[in-house]
Amino acid sequence: MTMLTLHGQVVNVLETPKGTKRDGSEYGGYHQVQLMCEEPLRNGEKRMQLFTLATDVPEAFRRVLGRPVSVPVGVFARAGTLYFYLQKGAEVVVDE
Repeated sequence: MTMLTLHGQVVNVLETPKGTKRDGSEYGGYHQVQLMCEEPLRNGEKRMQLFTLATDVPEAFRRVLGRPVSVPVGVFARAGTLYFYLQKGAEVVVDE
């Protein structure tokens, strides 16, 4: 059972550039999805916020590019900021 679900529009799917650090270790080469989400404010206004999440299933998000979706996420805090991540094996559900 998922405790948190992020709702948003898929606006981009990308692969991060690969590179090599000075010590010879490699970085990058993983896929990310960007979701544009509405955050309701106390005064009734809405703020649009872009979330970038790593994904193991970029094809699932490419199929629904531009459409609203719901995905199960986890969250952690670092330095007073909340960060979301896709749960392993997360299913992309298209919101109609």
